[in-house]
Amino acid sequence: MALLALDIGNSRIKAAFFTDTGEAQPVALRRPQDLTRWTHAPIAYIDTRMDGRWRAYLQELGALELVTELGVPFPTQYSTRLGPDRAAQLVAAWQAKRFPAVVLSLGTAYTLDYLDGEGLHVGGVIGAGLSLRLRALAHFTGRLPRIKPAPVSPLLGTDTTEAMQAGALRGLAFELAGWLEALPNPPKVLWLCGGEAPLLLPHLPSYAIFAPDLTLRGAWLWWHFLRGESPSLVGFPSGPSSP
Repeated sequence: MALLALDIGNSRIKAAFFTDTGEAQPVALRRPQDLTRWTHAPIAYIDTRMDGRWRAYLQELGALELVTELGVPFPTQYSTRLGPDRAAQLVAAWQAKRFPAVVLSLGTAYTLDYLDGEGLHVGGVIGAGLSLRLRALAHFTGRLPRIKPAPVSPLLGTDTTEAMQAGALRGLAFELAGWLEALPNPPKVLWLCGGEAPLLLPHLPSYAIFAPDLTLRGAWLWWHFLRGESPSLVGFPSGPSSP
């Protein structure tokens, strides 16, 4: 069955229409009223923003909110309060059956989750993303400027802006490398998603797979799991890729 899947994130709202065969078509939703154009298909959504306006429209349309309390297909040691965005990403990664695996989502915050060699979700970490690090520097200091992340930066900056960009970009890259090295077993695959993922991809291992629709595809798979169905992985990336 076709499905409209929504990811209501902290920074933006992403949506895709999935056909019966799993092919995904991006959908632009600028305001809750735009949902009325999709009453011909079931709607499932994950919500990390807890936006009252969107939630009211979705509930009025009978949309299903995907939360971990409903159950997830992957085994996990995490509490039932696992965020729905992370859960959706793990559903997609688990369905790919390539273990051990790491799911790394890079946005306002970054999240890193680890699936061991048997596919068990052992746990994860949450940290500050690139933009958040730079905003914090500007907010909590008297002289540092408000700047945006840079796609590239020198190892050592030669002015304040370069130094901040290097500290954010390369600092986060070194941090992530440390987490990957500390895991019990090296992952076979690193699933990568999130708005800041393209900036970090050049600094990550070669086995990283950039899957920008990982969260939405995971929501689609999760919805099918709750219906007792096992759809195919049409459109799912199988190897390293570039943004």
